[in-house]
Amino acid sequence: MPVQRKIKIRKAEFYITNVCNLTCEYCNRFNNYNFKGWQDWKDYKQIYARWAELLDIDQLVIMGGEPFLNPTVCDWALGLADQWNRQTQIISNGTRINHVNGLYDALKTKKTWVSVTLHNPNEIEEIMSGVENFLQHPITKHNFAETGEKGNFDNTYRTWVDANNVVVPFWLSDSFVQSAIIKNDAGELTLHNSDPTEAHDICVFAQYKSYHFIRGKLYKCGPVALLPEFDNQNTLAISDEDRQLLNSYQPLTLENFDDYHEEFFKNLDNPIPQCKFCPSYYGGGKIYPLRKGS
Repeated sequence: MPVQRKIKIRKAEFYITNVCNLTCEYCNRFNNYNFKGWQDWKDYKQIYARWAELLDIDQLVIMGGEPFLNPTVCDWALGLADQWNRQTQIISNGTRINHVNGLYDALKTKKTWVSVTLHNPNEIEEIMSGVENFLQHPITKHNFAETGEKGNFDNTYRTWVDANNVVVPFWLSDSFVQSAIIKNDAGELTLHNSDPTEAHDICVFAQYKSYHFIRGKLYKCGPVALLPEFDNQNTLAISDEDRQLLNSYQPLTLENFDDYHEEFFKNLDNPIPQCKFCPSYYGGGKIYPLRKGS
């Protein structure tokens, strides 16, 4: 592909599974619903190797769903790190950290690290106890909430460092903003009908430039990538016209890169017609997560 130099992106989120074991209300990737499907690293390894020749990405983030429910999560973490020669971050809810084969050995390589997002205040001690059992003692514990110090991130709750210098920060996140999927008066799952510019102006994906790689394709955000797939599985209560719009977004792919990448990156931070499906107001609230099946 005739590219003179790599295109630089500050951050890309590699979304590897729709499956989650929590039911967080307002989840903006819709994993609180019956959303299935995960991606096997071996199916995408060569695709992302080609992407690494085209894009220079500062921050590589692996997420879902719950990434630790993807049986190839360690392959993703180490594979992306090798391809971009950069450390990967795995964002997890922490409930499955002791159930991933090879995870600790992967973390010891320093090619990847895990950040644990604490969603349920009632489960904080249980999750932290599980992480403590996962790490190698002695563990140095930094409690920023008590000391008044500032961690690596504004919402860092605690950071633990173990005997092998494996670092696990904990973040508090028990509230979400309103997601694209809502219920209508009949109790059916549907979408918003917002002014696209107003919705884009308050969008957290736009504010934090949360560009998403999903199934080897690059999208402006998570919702525009995932809503068509969700609709195929759950059939949203929307019009035929809106369904056509929902499916009309064109991601950047290896196949259309030569003809489309200049237009794609030029307009990446602007509203798109599909922004109408997201809220144009600050809503949401406490997420009240439960374990699925509980």
